[in-house]
Amino acid sequence: MISYTDDELDFVAEIFNIGVNKAAESLGALVDREIALSVPNLSLIQAIDLVSELCMTTDSVCGVFKRITDPLESYAVILFPKQESIKLVRYVVPPGMAGEEPEQIYGDAITEIGNILIGACLGSIADTFGMAINLDLPVIYIEHPSDFFLKSIVIDDLCEYFLDIRISMAVENTPLTFYWDFLLPDNAFAFLKHHMHCLMAAPAPGTVPGR
Repeated sequence: MISYTDDELDFVAEIFNIGVNKAAESLGALVDREIALSVPNLSLIQAIDLVSELCMTTDSVCGVFKRITDPLESYAVILFPKQESIKLVRYVVPPGMAGEEPEQIYGDAITEIGNILIGACLGSIADTFGMAINLDLPVIYIEHPSDFFLKSIVIDDLCEYFLDIRISMAVENTPLTFYWDFLLPDNAFAFLKHHMHCLMAAPAPGTVPGR
């Protein structure tokens, strides 16, 4: 089971907050609007409880899922309420583009939007650590969120507990609000803890080791 201190949680929250802020910049450029973010909410959650919690909603979602592989083995998910995803595509894809209405192409479009956002976020995190972070190809699901998480994550990962990081993102002056969910198994959190302590132990720029 994951163990952590308040300082370690603050570090993880800040790392992902920086990453999602970078993604917000990318989305703002796409829709030509300001993007508002919530403060990251971190919690330790059992995989089965995650699915049970999501069963409480009746809404289908358009979820863009990416498995983060080495060295930060974890999961990044962006959950768009289904109607919100269609509205977002309307802001990004002009009506009639390539002879099709946004509703006809929104699956491909929302996958690409999710891919851009997750890539920007993880790219920022990779820059913080000065290393590459590898990702699988994005997968899109349009279904009930409990089915989405059950098929995408819980069956795939034998980890009993996840550190769950949730952030909401809203396009200002529009009704568009959607949600990020990062799920970190034990080994991913251990990776972040290790690099937190490495960064803290590194000498300040311009100093000479040993002095």
